[in-house]
Amino acid sequence: MSNQSSWNDEYQKPQLITQSHKPQKDFLRFIKWIKKNKHLDLSAGLTALDLGCGVGRNSYYLADHYGIEVMGWDFSSDAIAKAIKFHRHENVTFQERNIAKPFPLEDDSVDLILDVTSSNALNEKERQVYLSECARVLKPDGYMYVRTLAKEGDKNAQNMVKEFPGGEYDTYHHPQLGVTERIFSGPDFKVLYEQYLEVVRMERKTGYQRWGSQSYKRNYWNAYLKSKK
Repeated sequence: MSNQSSWNDEYQKPQLITQSHKPQKDFLRFIKWIKKNKHLDLSAGLTALDLGCGVGRNSYYLADHYGIEVMGWDFSSDAIAKAIKFHRHENVTFQERNIAKPFPLEDDSVDLILDVTSSNALNEKERQVYLSECARVLKPDGYMYVRTLAKEGDKNAQNMVKEFPGGEYDTYHHPQLGVTERIFSGPDFKVLYEQYLEVVRMERKTGYQRWGSQSYKRNYWNAYLKSKK
């Protein structure tokens, strides 16, 4: 089963993803950092790209609070259907789209890019496309937020790589969800992403991932990046 089919199944019968309609806390911390340091004027008619938007809660927040024009993309048709149902907004356009494909956008056309635990499901070839496209469409003064799975301090993730290898470096095939995911050490993340964007800040956070009625401790990287242009 492909990652896309597995995620469609997950959105139909959620075992892993949250049912919450509130914006994610780590995303809100990023927005607070942007505002505090005056990196961008969020109320200045910006354009944002929400990659792997899921049901659209972060997209809706940007549009509703700051009037930002948001493009919310997800390769799950079920996620997009729920996004349109629950988080429809005049400033948001939700589309079923694979972030591993070239973006149908002009160079230097986006002020803000969000990737909240989405690109960790890409393989290495797809990740190169995604990164080069993010760097291409991001404006010279633009910023990107990435939340991805961390290797350090996460025994569950390390064991998954050993017991259920995904076929590429530091990947595992989730035995229940059926998706292949990548985990990143801090140095590996920087080496890869700094080929395309400048890593301004990285912080490792601990959270909990639910599967059915059980919760598992997981570590995540919260990375703030900006254009190199």
